[in-house]
Parts: sequence; C-alpha cells; structure tokens
Amino acid sequence: MDRITPGHHLYPGPDGSWRHSSPDGDFTRIRGPHELLSAAQKHAYGTADTAVAEEDGRALLAALRTRGILTTTPDEQAADADTAPWNIHIEGDNPVARAVAALLPPTARLSTGPLDEEAVRVADSVVSCSGWLPDARWRQIDDWCRSHSTAWHRCHAEGRRFVLGPLSVPGSTVGYADTRGRILAAADLPDELAAHWAYLDHGHAADTTGTLPPVPWPGPAIAAVLAGLLVEDLLRQRTTGAPAARNVQLVVDPSTATVSRHLVLPLPVTTGAAA
Repeated sequence: MDRITPGHHLYPGPDGSWRHSSPDGDFTRIRGPHELLSAAQKHAYGTADTAVAEEDGRALLAALRTRGILTTTPDEQAADADTAPWNIHIEGDNPVARAVAALLPPTARLSTGPLDEEAVRVADSVVSCSGWLPDARWRQIDDWCRSHSTAWHRCHAEGRRFVLGPLSVPGSTVGYADTRGRILAAADLPDELAAHWAYLDHGHAADTTGTLPPVPWPGPAIAAVLAGLLVEDLLRQRTTGAPAARNVQLVVDPSTATVSRHLVLPLPVTTGAAA
C-alpha cells in the first residue's frame, strides 16, 4: 500500500503550483492538474484512493515512487511482527538495561540475566548492556549469535561516553569481530588498545571489588536516550529486516549532548592459504 515516505511532504504552494519537500530540506516544484495532485496527496496521506482510478493518476503515483516520495508500506508484515512472539534476552543490571526493558513492546517475551549459549539459541534478539568493554565476553557472544543466527545489540561505556552497536544480524550486517578488527586497525597504538581491553577483561573476570573503576552511568534521561536508540534499531530490524543504524556504531557523549556515527565495514574474507 502506497504511503508518503516518512519526512516527505506533498502540498500546494501559495502560487497554486504543487511542491515536494524532502527530509533534507530540498524543494521541488511539481506541475500538473490541481485535482490530480490533490487526489495523489490524499492517496499518499492515507485518506483516499481516488488517484489510482485514472491512468494519469497511476502514472503520477509511479513517478512519485521512483523519486522516493511514496513508499510501499508492508502493513501486513508490520502487523504480524507486532503480534508474533518476540523472544528477547537482556544481559546487564544497570540503568541502560533497565531502560531497554521498559521500552520494549508488551508483546515481547523478555528474559534477563547472564547469557549462555542456550539463551542465545532460544532468543530472537539479544541485548548486552555492559559497563566497561567486555571484549572476550562479547567475542564469545558474537560466536554464539553467528552459530544460531540470533541478532544482537550492545552498549558499553568508554571514558565518559557510551558506545552503541552496531546491531549485528548474522549474514546481513557486521558483527562484533568486524567492529573489533576495524577499531584495532584504525588505532594509533593498537597494542596499547589491546592491552587495555585485556585489563578490562581481567577486571570483569576477577569478580572482585576495586579491580575496575566505577562506571559513570548516566541519569534517567540519558539512559532513556541510549535505550531508545538500541530499541529503535531492534524494532526496525524486526519489521523491515534492516536496523535503523545499519553497520553504524553510535557514540553518545552526555557531557556535550552529541551523538556521532562511525561506519563499520566488514572485514575482508580471507582463504586459509591467504591467511
């Protein structure tokens, strides 16, 4: 079913001619009979289907689709996703993990606690909200999720910032191994970075107090922002098959109220001989 693409507008201007405005702030003048364009607008906004009755109307709708102004909304698919069971497991006992659980739809079948391979196997989606980066732990979860085709998202603290994702969908998007490899490859001192991660891993594994400094967890407002970004990715992937931030890692800095985006490319696949 045709609907206006989110962020787009179709409307008559003050001079009587019609306009299209895009989410990027671009404006395009559209020429044509007012009645036909008005019918196309009602069709796009979901208030009438009169524009499809005439041949010229169908041609206009086809042109609007080509330009991305109209999109075909899979209403039935979205409705099925909203009502179908969604088994999601959240790992973490912290403000972000709790905010994620609060934002999930009521149809989600939620489980919590430390992840093991069985929990990954039965879940449709997994979220790991950690404090400092648990590198070894996430490499293990990444292997489990890849083995069982389970989508998974993640969040961790880095200094005073919080790093999200990218959401990993096995066979479709980058995984944690890709993200980890790209970060090391781009680092000025990769050996020092790897040593820092090993220190954080030791602090996680030691299970004692004082081995790692406290995490500067954000207040409720920022925790809700972090959780909202995680949940939106998960919901978009569930209804459309692609996350909102595909192959993009988000870094949120509460002290400056900024969100930066970092594209993560998949690591090249090498053969045994080449490796």
